[in-house]
Parts: sequence; C-alpha cells; structure tokens
Amino acid sequence: MDEIKLSLSQAGQGGELSIIRVDGVVDTITASELENVVEKLIGQSRFKIIVDLGGVEYISSAGWGIFVSKIQEIRDNGGDLKLVNMIPNVNEIYELLEFEHIIQAFDTLEQGKKAFKVVSTASGSGEQVWKTDEKIVTESGSAIQSAFSPGTRDKSHDQEGSGGYFSGTPRSADETVLRLVVEDPFGTIGELARQASEVSGGDKFGWWQVFSILRRNSLLRIRSRYRYARKHSKR
Repeated sequence: MDEIKLSLSQAGQGGELSIIRVDGVVDTITASELENVVEKLIGQSRFKIIVDLGGVEYISSAGWGIFVSKIQEIRDNGGDLKLVNMIPNVNEIYELLEFEHIIQAFDTLEQGKKAFKVVSTASGSGEQVWKTDEKIVTESGSAIQSAFSPGTRDKSHDQEGSGGYFSGTPRSADETVLRLVVEDPFGTIGELARQASEVSGGDKFGWWQVFSILRRNSLLRIRSRYRYARKHSKR
C-alpha cells in the first residue's frame, strides 16, 4: 500500500513562509492528505507555501491537480506556491506537462526561500513527521494547528462531463476528446487516445488523431487544456 509522510515547518519573519515536506508517493489514494494540508494553510490565511518534493518518488495527475487547482486562490490572496527538490523522474513529468508555465520550481529549498525573499534561520530540534491524524508542528515544536481529520473526499469532479455542455453521448470525435480533457486536463495524448477508444463505443482513436483534435482546438499545451477544463466543468 502506498504511503505518504508530511511535515510542516516555517521560515521568515513571524513564520510567514510554510514549508511542506512530502515523502512517499502522491497518487489518487494519498493525494487527499496533501490536499487537506494545503487547504488548512489557506484556511489559516497562510498563502506563502513551498512544497518540498525531495522524498517523492511519483506524483499522479491527482497530485499535480492539487497544486494547479489551488494556485489561483493562493495568488489572489497575495501569496504563491512553489515546488522544490524534485528528483529527475518527477521533474521530467513536470516539464512534460509544461507546468513551468503555471508553477515555479527550484532545485533547492534555499532557492525557493530566496524566491519568497525569506532569509534562512537555524532549524530547531522539534520538527516532527506526521500524517493527517497527527498535529502539525513548527520547527520549534509548537503546534500551530490541531489534528487534521481526513475528510470525505469531494467526488463531484469524478462526474465532470456527465451534464451541461457535455451531456449525452458524444456526437463527434472532437467532443469525445474534449470531454476527456475536461475530466482530466493533465492526461497525455497517448492516454487521451486510449481513453477515447474505450468510451467511444467501438471507434479507434490514434495518437495523431487526438493530436490533430487538440491542435485544431488550440489545446496542445497543458496550460490551455487546464483553462479549458476549468471553463467547461462549471457549466
């Protein structure tokens, strides 16, 4: 069973910068734990966030979706979310998905701090590894938030594409692919082709066909597909 470990520390004057250290695998099962932490920080009006991925072996589309879905709210409140310490395999996916146009990433934690104009301070001895049923602690060991209770996952997004603009059976190859883009804007062209073949009722979708559909709809870039998904999932 995949596991995830999270720890939280603070930096800067008054602890203005929150640093989430992640270890393990961020997939569809464990992503909700990380999402809970980010949401709690936002709820506490802590909008300057670094996610240290130095211990992360793999991030699924559900994990990447957390960062992308929260970034606008964070920036609207004068903050930002930055990624640091990605291992080569994770960084390769980050670049493949073209997330550099959405979220900044840095090789080291110190570089991430400098991007926030935060001066490093000596770490205390009280940092603690925790999961969602434990307390989040600062580097000095004092609790800043009571236990995170694993909440019920919002499954409304699992049904995207079942109504509104995408209601009923797709009428064309374009609509089939566009529906899948709304459901998961982070899927690769190959994944979209496979999924389209599975839901089309017998039609076979090839890589070049999906590429052409995306190009025709100006959706070749991940950033464009994400914006398209956000627009149409609200209908």
